Amino acid sequence: MECDWVEGLPAAIRIGAIEGTAFGIETADRHSFFTFAPERYGARIIDDQAPFIGPETGERHLSVEMAEGAWEAKITSAVSPQRLMLKASLTTLSPSLFQDFVLRAVFSRDSFTEAKIGGDRFGHEGRDLYHQHPVPRASLSGPHGTVTVRVTEAATGPWFEQVLYVRDAPEGWVVHARLLPKPPYAQLWIRWFTRFFRLSLPDGASRALLALPGVGRALWYAAERGGAGALQLQASGLAGVPAGETLALAMELDFDGH
Repeated sequence: MECDWVEGLPAAIRIGAIEGTAFGIETADRHSFFTFAPERYGARIIDDQAPFIGPETGERHLSVEMAEGAWEAKITSAVSPQRLMLKASLTTLSPSLFQDFVLRAVFSRDSFTEAKIGGDRFGHEGRDLYHQHPVPRASLSGPHGTVTVRVTEAATGPWFEQVLYVRDAPEGWVVHARLLPKPPYAQLWIRWFTRFFRLSLPDGASRALLALPGVGRALWYAAERGGAGALQLQASGLAGVPAGETLALAMELDFDGH
């Protein structure tokens, strides 16, 4: 495995014709989104250190202020000839709201021809559909080889459940190990995002609308279920995590190149 390290993270890996990138974490509340990608908004990095940078291990430490909370994170990575190991822990520095917490990887569209997860089997059609299941394992395969993804740790506390999804996104195969809020939710949230505006309803208004017949079922994670071209209007639950609590995710990616 060839690995390019940037600031303690594997920025890109290559095994033959298999190419992976965008390894890291993501999380969001109602008014901010943290990612290492350019789409980050409303999240301010207070401290950022990379004490270890390759060639076989990497480590990144972050402190981040969000619109509705603050946290510090530690991300560790290790590469070997056929395996990539990723782990992320997040500790809240203040009471914080979360839409989710994600440990992620992206593979080029040409790296694989199909994915399998939770009984689903599908090719890459650019539909941007979330094939999401409460499972610890998925695989992607094709003429160039196979990668098996296993979630090996999930510290959820009482606020989350662990899910895994594969998405046939425009940028490639997106794999997210994800902590998703579970009932009872600290807040309910209806939001509508376009390139022109971001509309976010408060908890009370969201609860009132979702109590109307048929509205909850229609809007619950509707944008994620709709795929490419779907109206970015959906409802979801938010987890409220007290200060001093730790969430964690770890996954192993095992490659069998042809």
